[in-house]
Amino acid sequence: MKIGIVGCGALGSYYGAKLCRDGQEVHFLLRSDYDVVRRKGVRILSDEGDFRVNPKCARAPEEIGVCDLVIVGLKTTANDQFPKLIPPLVGESTAILTLQNGLGNEAILGSMFGAEKILGGLCFVCLNRTEPGVIRQTGAG
Repeated sequence: MKIGIVGCGALGSYYGAKLCRDGQEVHFLLRSDYDVVRRKGVRILSDEGDFRVNPKCARAPEEIGVCDLVIVGLKTTANDQFPKLIPPLVGESTAILTLQNGLGNEAILGSMFGAEKILGGLCFVCLNRTEPGVIRQTGAG
């Protein structure tokens, strides 16, 4: 399964890294952490066990292309970036999972791509991005 992660802060990086560790083809759409993640990968520090993965890295969604699943971990204050970031990742059978806080995210994505493509997710996990490419899980998950 080809998975695109949009919003690679603590949340997107954590779930993307877990999917990558489990053998999925995971592509991170990165901005500021691009160089570090491309060189060193993503490191997860957790009481459940530390691990490091090397996802595929891109600076633009066009470098990733159409995915089977797009996971949106952006802060809702960046939802105005949806039209720029997500369309190149979406094909006829792509599912879009939003793991964002806030209300209305599913409706916005549904109006762009069709409600049948949108999955609303819920996370209960404490995460901190402690440095570029390093995520610490401090509770639940």
